[in-house]
Amino acid sequence: MAAVSTSAAPAQQDLAAGPLPGAGAASLFVLAVALVLRLFHVLAIFRSSPFFDVLPGDLGAYDRWAQSIVQEGWLGKEIFYQDPLYPYFLAAIYSVLGRSLVAVYLIQSLLGAATASLLVPLGDRLGSRAAGLTAGLTYAAFAPAIFFDGLLLKSSLASFLVTACLAMLLARSPGRPCWRQLAAGALLGLACLTRGNFLLLLPVLAGLLALGRRTGLGGRLAASTLFVAGSLAVLLPVMARNYVVGHDLVLTTAQAGQNFFIGQNERATGTYVGLPFVRPDPLYERQDFHREAERRLGRALSPSEVSRYWLEEGLRFIRENPKRFAALSWRKVQLYFNFYEIADNHNFYFHRRYSPVLAFSPVTFALVGPFWLWGLAVLIRSRTRPALLMAATQLAYGLTLVAFYIFDRYRAPMAPLACLAAGIGLADLVAVARQRRWPRLAGQLALVGLAAVFVNHTVIPAFDFSHSLVDQGIAFEMKGQPEKALASYQEALAVQPLYARAWERRGRLELGLGRLDEARASLRRALELDPRGAQEARRSLWHLEQRLPRREQQESQGGSESR
Repeated sequence: MAAVSTSAAPAQQDLAAGPLPGAGAASLFVLAVALVLRLFHVLAIFRSSPFFDVLPGDLGAYDRWAQSIVQEGWLGKEIFYQDPLYPYFLAAIYSVLGRSLVAVYLIQSLLGAATASLLVPLGDRLGSRAAGLTAGLTYAAFAPAIFFDGLLLKSSLASFLVTACLAMLLARSPGRPCWRQLAAGALLGLACLTRGNFLLLLPVLAGLLALGRRTGLGGRLAASTLFVAGSLAVLLPVMARNYVVGHDLVLTTAQAGQNFFIGQNERATGTYVGLPFVRPDPLYERQDFHREAERRLGRALSPSEVSRYWLEEGLRFIRENPKRFAALSWRKVQLYFNFYEIADNHNFYFHRRYSPVLAFSPVTFALVGPFWLWGLAVLIRSRTRPALLMAATQLAYGLTLVAFYIFDRYRAPMAPLACLAAGIGLADLVAVARQRRWPRLAGQLALVGLAAVFVNHTVIPAFDFSHSLVDQGIAFEMKGQPEKALASYQEALAVQPLYARAWERRGRLELGLGRLDEARASLRRALELDPRGAQEARRSLWHLEQRLPRREQQESQGGSESR
């Protein structure tokens, strides 16, 4: 396989004056930089973040699942609904080290640092060690990646597995190293167990392995077959396990149709949108989708039938609304390349207040994105199989998100490859500059400028911090710090005065503190703003009304005694 062909390949080998270090030394240097930054981040959130050991949403779901695996057995009792590898990864840590979130975050930091170091040989393989070193250092300081390494989420594991898969596929090795294709396939299979949409990369990469001219057709087909075999060696036992426990043929998980429908329906916006029949909690999502599908069809359904039903509902929406679907898909393409980190369980921008590493690192998609797009163009222009494998992985994965919906943590597994493409794109620009081809450089910089406008324009309004502030208040409550919790709720209401959840949480806390008059006012305000949804406010207000007559009676008796 040839290296990436750029405007000036010899000049591209060096982005800085002086000789470049060897690939091994460069990888170790990147590993050290990335690990130090992540360790500083973990130390910062350990000391200042109330969320360090408070796990809302999916984070809590993964933690509970991992604990149940350790306590109840590794086989489990139900067909997988969510991707299973990360809870099993956590369970392995818990079983050896106990339930230590510090250990999890340190191991994820090491995975993130290892991912950065893998970009050096990948860049070298694609034609420029300088591009690989630039990419590795970029990902080492990439603030969203550091952020995810310090959360109980699968982004670190998924990023490492897909990067390791490509590093294995593209590694230089003499002879016919069949084991590399098998190992790369197995790594992709494991990645599929962290994010189900990686399954769609299997035919793309297998097809590209079968193409090319430098080796015979038999050798290319063998490489492709071994790659697929490596993936199936991981995936088929999971399908067998699902059949044993649930008597239903499900390859990995039974939620693809549900996620497809979330991305393709009348309410869809390109990111997650709530549905009227689904409670916004991972504890209830599976049963709510299942119950609604059975209600509509009027019969009992297996997990695979539920997934198939929602897939068909999403396809029906596409058939009946082709223009709406086209506009929605274009919006998702923009979100995939956009600078903005769309929050799910945690808001990246809010968490900057807890970590100087996040606050001061300028390396985000806003900076990387324009060079990412230019690097993709350079990779495609080169037409070599390694370059096309790299570009196709990023574009195909983006299409899988367009088929579903976009969150920052869903895009995160492509961040290492985006940094690699950005390094290649920057190296191409430097090569042209060193050749003093000024008209060509001016044209390329103009295209990068247009890419910067595309990446950094507003597609979705920035989330305010009201939701994060309420979550912060809940975290403070769990830590026994009610006054800090009240301050958080008040700050949330200053940002969003009509936020019923903030009024409800404040009222319930005031009730617990015995501040009955303030609690009554807060809970009534929550019910005014959300008469149907504020169920906890209604229950708390009922308990409050039971306590008020007793308080008034006690006050009356106290007044009589004083007289």
